[in-house]
Amino acid sequence: MLKLMLAPLIALLGGGLVFLTYRGSKKLTFILSEIIILLTAGAGVYLIFSGDIPGTELLRITGSFTLSFRLDPTNRVFLGLICFLWPFAGLYAAEYMDEDRHCARFMGFYTVTFGITVLLCLSANLFTLYCFYEMLTLITLPLVTHYEDPDSLRAGLTYLKYTVGGAALGLMGLIVLAFFGGTGEFAAGGCLNAEMAAGHETLLRGTFVAAFIGFSAKAAVFPLSRWLPEASVAPTPVTALLHAVAVVNAGAFAAIRLIYHAFGTELIAGTWAQTAVLLLSAFTLLYGAVKAIREQHLKRRLAWSTVSNLSYMLFSACVMTQAGMTGALNHMVSHGLMKITLFFCAGIWLVRGGRAELKDLNGIGRRMPFTAAVFMLAAVALTGIPPLPGFLSKWRMLTAAVDLGSAGAIAGTAAMVTAAVMCCAYAIVPAVNMFFLSESTVSRAKPASDPGWRMKLTLAVLAAALIFLSFDSGWLTEILNAASIV
Repeated sequence: MLKLMLAPLIALLGGGLVFLTYRGSKKLTFILSEIIILLTAGAGVYLIFSGDIPGTELLRITGSFTLSFRLDPTNRVFLGLICFLWPFAGLYAAEYMDEDRHCARFMGFYTVTFGITVLLCLSANLFTLYCFYEMLTLITLPLVTHYEDPDSLRAGLTYLKYTVGGAALGLMGLIVLAFFGGTGEFAAGGCLNAEMAAGHETLLRGTFVAAFIGFSAKAAVFPLSRWLPEASVAPTPVTALLHAVAVVNAGAFAAIRLIYHAFGTELIAGTWAQTAVLLLSAFTLLYGAVKAIREQHLKRRLAWSTVSNLSYMLFSACVMTQAGMTGALNHMVSHGLMKITLFFCAGIWLVRGGRAELKDLNGIGRRMPFTAAVFMLAAVALTGIPPLPGFLSKWRMLTAAVDLGSAGAIAGTAAMVTAAVMCCAYAIVPAVNMFFLSESTVSRAKPASDPGWRMKLTLAVLAAALIFLSFDSGWLTEILNAASIV
């Protein structure tokens, strides 16, 4: 029990200590929060290398509903991603929020969110995952509304409505699973009682589709996509957290668990329910790409790109094969690295030069060459140009869909290829413009320079990770194959 709970306890209790520094120095706030985040990440890494840990029951509500935790190959992937990225996000946030008078409150919630995300990641059953899915919404709401202006409050309300409303659909799936004899404990092939489920397949498949949409609200599946671009009004460390690490990946992770380890692929694969979620995911990934091309505000453009790329993961998961699950988990890792890098660059241009619109970034590469070069690397990787990480994950998802060969899979394959071409327009073209177009008169009047060492170190490590994965990803492939339990 202690081994499983150590990482989240450090973050939750340590986050409380960060709140207590509200009237102290900002330096103390940032140092304390980073130490706690590093200790949490270290405890998480220790867990990852401890091997599989069987389920531990913390609290029994009823026979079907228990708060239980475990470590298995699937949640090890998500845990590894957040433990790698969160310390650098905390370091970046320390420089970004240096002038903010509410930095202690911000860093407190930022740290506690780490603990809640770890608990969601370690959930051993759907009830536990649901509880922390909802808790993650509530704990990140103050981060979304941090600036307390009308735009932030409106974005927070939209975020709350969409994700809590979506979770209500997820609750339907939880109740139906319990009613039909499912213990709720995640297991390869699902947790339904086959004898009790016999004869009720139509009800179960309909409930699955509703629950899939509900849990995928955090992954911004259509029509629950609008909250994600609106949340870009939050401080950039938050939007990076929402759009690359914790919240959106929690939605994709929950959908994977729902498909493979709760309802099970045997019930859903080859039915109208699979076709429905395949087509919904395919539509969303194309819809997000179109919206990204039309958006001229950089952070909102990246947010719509996230909508598209999350649905790559959902679509691949809905293929309901081991290859499909491997592709979805692969893209969760590679997209997390690429997108957090892009958002961090956007935040630097915003806080160091007051530049948020694409037209104001033309020629910025001459003034801020380091930041622009890192942005270019991540943009090329996101497009899927080999050998960068985005290529391998997209290739795996494409081949899994082609191998399935159903009408829904082929339609999704066409959508994925089209969206990849669009990605060149909304990601690479602005990156090229940063180096080869001249600055406007207004832009030249704005001071701009590369950031301090904390932001630079963060970008350097993330860029190095992208390059490393481009040429040495065999170890990751082995981990992902082991995690793809069908």
